[in-house]
Amino acid sequence: MTVIKKRFHRYGLIGHPLGHSLSPLIHQRIMEAAGIDGKYQLYDIAPERLGDELPHLLKSLDGFNCTIPHKLTIIPYLRDLAPSARLYGAVNTVFSGHGHNTDGAGFAACGVDMAGRHVCVTGSGGVSRVLAMEAARAGAAQIVVDARNQRSADALVNHVRAAGYDAIRTATTHETKDSISDVILNGTPVGMWPNAGGLSVSMRRIRQAQAVFDTIYNPTATRLVLKAKSQGIPAMGGLRMLFEQALAAQRIWNPTIDFDRAKEQLSRIPCGLAREVLRKSPIKLLLTGFMGSGKSYIGRQVSMTLGGDLPFVDLDAVVAQRAGKSISQIFAAEGEAAFRALERQCLLEQLHASGSTIIATGGGALVQPGAAEVVHAGGALVIYLDTPFATSMRRIGADTARPLLQSGLLQAKALYESRRPLYEEVADLTVQADQQAILIVKTILSAFGWNQPQH
Repeated sequence: MTVIKKRFHRYGLIGHPLGHSLSPLIHQRIMEAAGIDGKYQLYDIAPERLGDELPHLLKSLDGFNCTIPHKLTIIPYLRDLAPSARLYGAVNTVFSGHGHNTDGAGFAACGVDMAGRHVCVTGSGGVSRVLAMEAARAGAAQIVVDARNQRSADALVNHVRAAGYDAIRTATTHETKDSISDVILNGTPVGMWPNAGGLSVSMRRIRQAQAVFDTIYNPTATRLVLKAKSQGIPAMGGLRMLFEQALAAQRIWNPTIDFDRAKEQLSRIPCGLAREVLRKSPIKLLLTGFMGSGKSYIGRQVSMTLGGDLPFVDLDAVVAQRAGKSISQIFAAEGEAAFRALERQCLLEQLHASGSTIIATGGGALVQPGAAEVVHAGGALVIYLDTPFATSMRRIGADTARPLLQSGLLQAKALYESRRPLYEEVADLTVQADQQAILIVKTILSAFGWNQPQH
């Protein structure tokens, strides 16, 4: 009997610098799901070495991806460009000496509805060019490019117009601050880890949008995405695009493979990638809300669900341990001002500690003057557990040890009303917390892509 040996495939990514690229993990998991025997490696090639290294890779690899700074400089070394590479003016996938671009296919697979809508594309780099071109191909009524670099923005606009789409222009100075668009597509690095506290557009523009897409995938949900989700606006980060463009590359390299047969296995890969991002790029999630909103309980449940990837810290417990006395004793002996100073010091230490953490803060920690700026400057993201006052009081029950309940229910109600808009302002993600804990946890996990899809 003749034994047919399965062919071993070799793929890779060229670029410089490559750092902690997710590409090997993504491609290995796609190949495992599709039954492809092979290996995907990183090839860090400095620009001046491209001409020396590329001929060997073209011969030895079955296919490879290409990233910055080689997306354009690789073109003279290739036999030809596929229509996708010509359309976007750059190459990110190579097969048999031909250059392709799968970024557009990756974005299109995310399903952002742009037909007949006014679209704002932020930034003017390579990924913004893909976003603008795909918006044009999807039938957007108008596209406005909002970018700091006017020359680069003009070049993007001219590239799209050259492809036959005229309803595109750069944003005016006034529009940069106040323009309203149906769809916001972020192609800038604002909000990317470790500077996750950045926000690429104003809250006014977010509130008026009908859909939001952020090409950033680290963190898996940026402030832009979280704030849009909190407004009930369909929003998505860039991890799905990253996965889909990799899958499109595998389809090019393996045209005889039926990837649809592995649809269920493939659908589970993005969740694993999201958790890998969490492991590799430590981030702080802060839970805020009025007393009785369930911050500590929900924080522990999220942490338990994610195992060791997101340890839980109760800020009040840290403060009490540092002071050597309970919170009520600190209030009684030293007053609220002393408590707030110690609370702020402990919060800053937690923000600067190594590793990812989900932190349950006290009800007043993030509504103090300057607290929001400190938190976002530190790259943390804030989750507000929004709970009706009656629900909070019912949960607290007879807990009269809380210092801010000593003055009675009316004063507590007034405090609740004064703090609520402050919680909403500091929050990146708002979660309705007057529901079962399992649903609250699911909402948080879903926002960051940490839960597996249901089939």
